[in-house]
Amino acid sequence: LHDTLNSLIFDNYNGEQLFKYRLFKEYFSHQDVVGAFEIKVNNSRADFLSINGHSSCFEIKTALDNFSKFTKQASDYMKAFEYNYLIIDKCHLAKAEEILPNGFGLWIYKNGKINKIKKARLNETIDHETQLKLLTQKELINIFPEADLDRLKILERYSGATINSRFKKALKKRYSKRWKFLVNHHETIFPVDLQFFFNNNILPSNIYYH
Repeated sequence: LHDTLNSLIFDNYNGEQLFKYRLFKEYFSHQDVVGAFEIKVNNSRADFLSINGHSSCFEIKTALDNFSKFTKQASDYMKAFEYNYLIIDKCHLAKAEEILPNGFGLWIYKNGKINKIKKARLNETIDHETQLKLLTQKELINIFPEADLDRLKILERYSGATINSRFKKALKKRYSKRWKFLVNHHETIFPVDLQFFFNNNILPSNIYYH
């Protein structure tokens, strides 16, 4: 049943699940990175995030999506992450080139692969207060133990570079276990279920063959 559903979806529906799988398989499944799916940033939700020295955020627009929320999404992502990318279906190329924010990278899904069209530039407009708001109280205590959960005190006491560095460290710790599980088991996971197994580190054999 899982095999049949996976084939039906991936053969007939170029949706977000397919894009996420191609992104993972082609660029991140063998790299020394920590990645995560569906990261909440203010009122937006980034489709994918990778951390490997730098933080890189990816927003996906399939052929079934529109760009009505993209301006707000892009603004939110640029407050938190160092490199930001838009991944689009080929049908959106003209629209994407028209509205792509300065500094954003552009990748395109075409003929079954994701290709890089434009490099992202290092984002120098990060809002460090936004970064702090994305962390839990436990994470704030761990990386700023002397600040007593006072974000204003952190902003006054630490440089932007230090906040950004510790922000990435916290996110990497948050997602590393789940990401490592996904990388270690992805060969036995149907592509359509990739995000499910990231969120739920259950052995694939317990799901598929139980």
